[in-house]
Amino acid sequence: MSGASKNVVPLELLHHALITLAYALTPLIAGIVLVGILIAVVQGALQIEDGALAMGAKLTIVLVFASSSGMLIYETLTHLAHAWIAAIPSLVAQDWH
Repeated sequence: MSGASKNVVPLELLHHALITLAYALTPLIAGIVLVGILIAVVQGALQIEDGALAMGAKLTIVLVFASSSGMLIYETLTHLAHAWIAAIPSLVAQDWH
């Protein structure tokens, strides 16, 4: 087995894991950033200096996202787990030296 091809499976698994992470968390992070910017603009316009307002809004976004997208994230992570489990025989068969 050549040196270039023997690390293909672990690299594919790592790539799949990073893509899954980005797919699962990007909407949450984007929502938190957008709400944070919106709250900052409102606080700046109204000269409100209450940090709890921003934290409460961000917490609400996290809870809404978790309740509405939880099943989609679960299915995505389940797909990742199946891919990793299916790759175990090829990982075990590799020469790691």
